[in-house]
Formats: sequence, structure tokens, C-alpha cells
Amino acid sequence: MLARVAAAPARATVVHASRAEERDELAEDDGGASGLRAAVAPERQQVGMPLDAGRYRITSHYGYRVGPLGGGSQFHTGVDLAAPLGTPIHVVADGVVTYVGAGKDGRSSMLVIVEHEIDDRTYYTWYNHMYASDLYVSVGQQVSVGDVIAGVGNNGNSTGPHLHFEVHVDDELTTTEPLAWLEEMSTP
Repeated sequence: MLARVAAAPARATVVHASRAEERDELAEDDGGASGLRAAVAPERQQVGMPLDAGRYRITSHYGYRVGPLGGGSQFHTGVDLAAPLGTPIHVVADGVVTYVGAGKDGRSSMLVIVEHEIDDRTYYTWYNHMYASDLYVSVGQQVSVGDVIAGVGNNGNSTGPHLHFEVHVDDELTTTEPLAWLEEMSTP
């Protein structure tokens, strides 16, 4: 399962070649009867991995774990991907940057949040543990799948350089398993 996620969508240099505009031009209503618009389904948005394949290893999964800095068992709301400092972090889908700054809602260090519209649903991806000097986006910025938004850091409550990556399924902080979500979103 994981190999498939890392293999196909992990390419950071994704070419987003939507032909939606071409289809819309072809399907323009010129007064005659045409079933082309109804017959052409919209393309699903492309989704990729936040780090290049082969450049990271998973050091902590989503779910309950023994806290690496003490404190007993706790729920880990994302997945930790260890990588060298400065490794490019890519946005996983087209979206709009909604937050850049100090951690919030219990997250430490620097945080980038991107809002995505996929299949008529809103999702938020959270990227955490970067240094302020390695944040390359600003609030309101439109980003495309594969764009570099930051560099891996070791800031805040961290035991080594890594990306803490979360997926939120609403604006109420409800998280889902990030790797399963990436796989689901990359399936046509």
C-alpha cells in the first residue's frame, strides 16, 4: 500500500496539465443541442507526496504512541517524515495558504496550513517543525501540487529534523490518517 503512494504521487515535479478549459471551449453552447458537456466528467485534482521519494523515512505514524519527549501515551495527529535539514517540502495538492507562523492548537514551532478543494470537499494540510527562515509562502498565496513551500526543520518539540504532516477534514481540527488520505486522493 505505502509503496504505491510513494511511487506514483511522490514526484514533486508534477506537471499539472488540466484540460478543463479546453473541454469547456469545446462544450460551449452555440445554440445547438450538444451532449458533450454532460458526457465529459471533470478531472480529479492531482495529489502528491510532501517529500520526494527516497528522501525521507517514516519515524512516527498517525495514532496513539508513547510520546518521544516523555509524557506517556498520546495521540499523534499526523505522520513524521524524517529528512535532512532543508529538504524541500512540497504542497500535496493545489490550494491556498491560509496560515504561516508559530504553531497553534498544540503544535510547536513554525506551521504552514494550506486549504484544498478536492471532489467538492474542503481539506487542510498542515506542515510543521520548519524554521522561520525556511518558509517560502505567505497567507493568501495560491499554490500548485509540487510547489516547494518550506524546508524541513528541527524546530519546536522535535527529536530530529523531520516534517510533521497532518490532514484535517474540516475546520474543527478533525484529523485523518495522512498516508491513507494521500492514497485515497491519488486513486482515480
